[in-house]
Amino acid sequence: MSLLPLPIMHLVDSARSMVAVLRANSAMVRAHRLQARGKLAAALALARSGLAVLRKPYVRRRNPMEGLALASLTILAEEISSQLQASGATADDLADAIAYLKQLSDDPQPDLCSSITFLETRRAASSRQPNA
Repeated sequence: MSLLPLPIMHLVDSARSMVAVLRANSAMVRAHRLQARGKLAAALALARSGLAVLRKPYVRRRNPMEGLALASLTILAEEISSQLQASGATADDLADAIAYLKQLSDDPQPDLCSSITFLETRRAASSRQPNA
């Protein structure tokens, strides 16, 4: 049981969630740099580590900043993993990224939304693969 009142705990979780987004975005930037240099395995590892940060229980994956980071890292991980013929994001990351992108109601929709079909295809393909 927490010693802090519930509103303060929500504030603390929000702050922790934002710090997680900053760490995930940092991993994404470094992964993009490695990808540009052709170091795909290292780039994929960094993308996965950024996604792992966003899986912490206090991260609010449906919030705008968190959702954007999740979608961007998931797309990056899946793009790289398709080149390496390796697994990329987890099934939960794929599902949450797709759900986040589909709920966006901006007009026009962000460029990231053009990746929904790609992510759905990757999710379907990963669900057909036997677990290693």
